[in-house]
Amino acid sequence: MAAAVPPMGAPKRGLMLLAVCGGAFMATLDTSIVSITLPLMARDLDASLPVISWVMLAYLIANASLLLSCSQLGDIWPPGRLFGAGMTLFALASAACGLSHHIGSLIAARAVQGLGASLMLGVAPKIITLTFQEGERGLPFGLFSTAFASGVTVGAPLGGIIAATWGWPWIFFLNLPIAGVALGVSGRHLHRLQPGTDGSGKRFDWPGGLFFTISIALFMWALTQVRTLGWQQPAIWGALGGAVGAFLLLLLVERRRPWPLLPGRLWGHRTFFLGGVAVVLTFAAVMGTFFLLPFYLQEIQRLPPQTAGLLLAVLSCSNALISPLGGFYGDRWSNLAILRLGAFLILAGLAALWWWGAAAGTGCLILIFITIGVGFGLFQAPNLNEMLFGVNPQVLGLAAGTNAVLKNIGALLGIAGMVTVVTWGATEAASLKAGQCLSWSCLQRAFLAATFLAGINAFINLVPRRRSTPSRHQERIR
Repeated sequence: MAAAVPPMGAPKRGLMLLAVCGGAFMATLDTSIVSITLPLMARDLDASLPVISWVMLAYLIANASLLLSCSQLGDIWPPGRLFGAGMTLFALASAACGLSHHIGSLIAARAVQGLGASLMLGVAPKIITLTFQEGERGLPFGLFSTAFASGVTVGAPLGGIIAATWGWPWIFFLNLPIAGVALGVSGRHLHRLQPGTDGSGKRFDWPGGLFFTISIALFMWALTQVRTLGWQQPAIWGALGGAVGAFLLLLLVERRRPWPLLPGRLWGHRTFFLGGVAVVLTFAAVMGTFFLLPFYLQEIQRLPPQTAGLLLAVLSCSNALISPLGGFYGDRWSNLAILRLGAFLILAGLAALWWWGAAAGTGCLILIFITIGVGFGLFQAPNLNEMLFGVNPQVLGLAAGTNAVLKNIGALLGIAGMVTVVTWGATEAASLKAGQCLSWSCLQRAFLAATFLAGINAFINLVPRRRSTPSRHQERIR
């Protein structure tokens, strides 16, 4: 049967949505806002570059590796209370980050922040699906995507202003009023929200969660280090080998678990599987390109950093503004039609960047970035809505959390893949520091690879995603 929707009016549902969007905004803000202040932190805390990088890595690894486990908890325990606990933990860890006077305590607090973010992001889609009926979730999912994009967009400039005015600790203190407002206006409603089904017979998959955490943590560490260490380092291949080994153990353990972290019936269904593949390909193509755009704009276009930042903001703002419309029209017309349009706009934008990138003027680049951003915004909410259509409420949170994990995996694969393509055949280490590695021919090769991924994605999204009546559909996805 469909997920139970609590009998609440539009104002209460709006407050719930405000809270989950606030959580998404804080979680992504604390990725981008920290990156711009790392040099200041390194100087004040007397930390080397490898050590200070763990301020980012501790957060990213804790967040991504624990997401799926937190999503499963949302199918067993009241998701509203878990979300509130995650936001409270995130706020307290933010305060600890701002008060840190030693690099070790800052890194530890950032890891706790990542745990809080995984609790918020892991159950937020579940809260949306419980609060809104099928057929009206597109706009909420779109606004949720906008909150994600907004955190990325405003993080760097906001972090620079705050750090220059009050010092870097205040980028963490900023989270306290956001969390306070979100919990203040919606905490009572979140506390009452139930999982939607009786979870008394379900048990948390501790062995699966352990092996999944180890696998994702090693995988993420390896891919984040590729950009500086290159593929030649034994540590990279050792971490990737450990990630594969842990994942194989996970698959072995999952076969005997009554409520596995990776339900075979969920992944075996065509609608969910195709949507998951599309998520990985889309984020690999777009985020891999986005990572290279600062180098392209400054090295090839010879633009100053301020102008390059404004052009990048065009792409991010286009995504943020269009995401709600993608979800809204996906509900009213067709999720597949809207996400296919988004996929083809991404393909067109990346192809134009590859073909005209060397000679493109500022006006042409703005048009290209708007095309990619609009396509990215149109794709995300309808694809998630399609993936979750008819999913049994008992695994609804797990299914939504899987989508978030796939976004991270796709983005990291795209960045690592683009770095590899750019530095292919280079005589120096694959660190993107050598100027000769950043010629237009190298970047064009990477943009061609991104266009190829976008083309595969567009083709996959043309494959019909078999739909049936909700009751029969749900019997297959459980």
